[in-house]
Amino acid sequence: MTEACSPVDFIALAESGAALRTRDRRAVTITALDAAAGLIRGVVASEGELAWRRDGSFADAPLGVAGPFDLVAPAAVTAPRQSASLRDALNDPEAAKDRAPFCCD
Repeated sequence: MTEACSPVDFIALAESGAALRTRDRRAVTITALDAAAGLIRGVVASEGELAWRRDGSFADAPLGVAGPFDLVAPAAVTAPRQSASLRDALNDPEAAKDRAPFCCD
């Protein structure tokens, strides 16, 4: 299940004033943008000064692997968390026709 994602330009987002966050949902305070070098510099609480590449990846990541300091697109941050109720699912008469009665064969 791989989807092709359009790359996000985090420098353009930061210039537009969008609130940026890390994967672990911490706020980023932008301190400097270097569009020519493709770097974003900012501060994360409890971590201090950090840097990211234009694509949102943490600049100091070992071997470039994804991690909690990577930036996420604002839409991903504000998307509501989906949840379901087990009680509602078990009491749904429409779903009941697909459930076999519990038994011990």
